[in-house]
Amino acid sequence: MVSLSLLALASVAAATPLKMKRTITSSLLSDLDLFAQYSAAAYCTGNIDSATTGDQITCSADNCPLVEDASAVTLDEFDLTASYGDVAGFIAADSTNEVLVVSFRGTDDLENWIADLDVGQTAVDSLCTKCSVHSGFWSAWETVADTIIAKVEAAITTYPDYSVVFTGHSYGAALAAIGATVMRNAGYEITLYNYGQPRIGNMPLADYITDQSMGSNYRVTHTDDIVPKLPPKLLGFHHYSPEYWITSGNDVTVTTSDVTEVTGVDSTDGNAGTSGDSITAHRWYFIYISECD
Repeated sequence: MVSLSLLALASVAAATPLKMKRTITSSLLSDLDLFAQYSAAAYCTGNIDSATTGDQITCSADNCPLVEDASAVTLDEFDLTASYGDVAGFIAADSTNEVLVVSFRGTDDLENWIADLDVGQTAVDSLCTKCSVHSGFWSAWETVADTIIAKVEAAITTYPDYSVVFTGHSYGAALAAIGATVMRNAGYEITLYNYGQPRIGNMPLADYITDQSMGSNYRVTHTDDIVPKLPPKLLGFHHYSPEYWITSGNDVTVTTSDVTEVTGVDSTDGNAGTSGDSITAHRWYFIYISECD
C-alpha cells in the first residue's frame, strides 16, 4: 500500500524562480519516443538474461517497434544483485541510428517499491562538491558500477563514432541518471533520456547535473505521475532541469503540442505542480513502458 505520509509530502508544492515553458520540435519528439522504447525493452527478460552477445532486441508486448526496426543488438546483458534492488538491463548497438544505448530496467513491483521507498541520502563528494545521493540508488549503482563502466568503455572503443545514450524508466531512470553523471565526469559525452524518474539527491546534485556540459538531459514526466514526486522535496530531494512534461492521457499518441519543456530546477510548471498521484500515468510513456514486466 502506498505510504500516505509520502503522498502527503509529495503534494506540497512551492514556487520556483527562473522557470520557462516551451513546446518541443518533431525531431525531439521522435527521439523521446525511440528511447522510451529502449527503456521498455529493458523490462523484457529476453533482452537482459543472455550470456551471449549479438542478440537482436525484441519486445513480446510489441511496445518497441522502433527498436526492432533498427535491428539493434545487445553487446551486453546484465541482471545483477544489489543490496537495494536488482540492477538489470543491456548495452546495445543501434547501427541505424549510430548510437550505443545503456538501458536500465525499472522496478518489478511498483506499488511495494513506493511504499518502502528509502529516504536516506549518502554524501558523495567524489561525484560533485556537497552532493548527496539517495542511499538506496547509490548503493545499487556502486554494486555494479565497475562492471558497467568497463563494458560501456569497451563498447565506446569498438564504436568510436556512435553517440552514447543512458536511459531508463522509474528506478531504472534513477540508475541511468547516476551512471550518466559518473561517465560524464570521466570525460564521456552522454545523453540522458529518462522516463518517470524519482528524485535522486540534494540540491547541489540537481544543480550539478543540470549544468554538466558533457551531454544533454531529457527528463520526461507524464501528467500527474506519482514517482517523479518522490522522495518529497521537503525531505531534501530535488530534480535537475529540464523536464519534458507529457500532458496527454494514457493510450494516446503523443504529439509535439502534448509535450512542454519546463526549465528551472524544481519548477512546479510541470509534473510537480499537479495535484494527483497517479500510478497509471507512471506506466504510460508513449507506450505501456513496463508491459513486458
